[in-house]
Parts: sequence; structure tokens; C-alpha cells
Amino acid sequence: MTDLLPMTTLTQQLMQRTLQKTAIALPFAQDIFLLETHVAGLHYYDIKNLHEALKITDVLQLCREPSNSHDELAIEIFTLSRQKLGYVPKFRNPVLARLMDAGKLLVAEVASIQFGNDRMSGYRQEDDSNTAIVDVRLKIALRE
Repeated sequence: MTDLLPMTTLTQQLMQRTLQKTAIALPFAQDIFLLETHVAGLHYYDIKNLHEALKITDVLQLCREPSNSHDELAIEIFTLSRQKLGYVPKFRNPVLARLMDAGKLLVAEVASIQFGNDRMSGYRQEDDSNTAIVDVRLKIALRE
């Protein structure tokens, strides 16, 4: 039988990379914008001491927290360096949490940052220790 397929097909290679937790680009991935919202509970976390400056378009991680005693549909928001920023507001959670629970990938990015009375649409350095971040808005999309 010389007509056998080679052992490592493209699908096997992709599966192997996935199992090894190597990031692979999806060929036809697209983001479907769902909503823009603020980060709830921002003032409870040490936002002033971010390990890296928070910038517009920074990617954020969304993680379900079903064990949250205040909201079983809670969704935590983290920077890529795993610093907690807060939560998706409770009134926004039901649909987003159900999508995440169904295995859908939701992606978030920083849409705007408000320092004191100034809303920034770009990068701001931590040169003024008296100016606190008071609001971070993010865009959430479904990655298909």
C-alpha cells in the first residue's frame, strides 16, 4: 500500500501547535463588535501602579468568575500582565457571560481613559502622580 497519506497532515500540525499552547493565527478570524462599556469597580484596584502604562487599543483579558458571591455572571477584566482592572458592569453580563460559557471567545481593548477631568484618546505617561485614572472604557467584540 503505497497510497497512504503522510503522518503529519496540516490538521495534525495545527492540533499539535494548539496542544503545545503555541499561538496560531486563525485564517478567517473576524471580530464582531458587541458593545462599549466602562470598567466597573476600577477604584477598588491598584490602577495607579500598573506595571506598564495603560494605552488606548491595549488588549485586555476577560475571565468568567462564576464563584463571585455578588454576581454569578461576573466577568473580570485583566491587563495582559494579569493586573486586575475591575469587572464588566453587572447589567452588561448576562449575554456576554452566556457567550463565554458556551465557549465563544470575547476580546476587549481599551477605548478611552479618563484622568481626573481629562478624557484621553491616546497615550498618557505617569508623570503626574496627582492625576488619577477615574474611568476606563473598553470595546468588547466576539471573535469568530
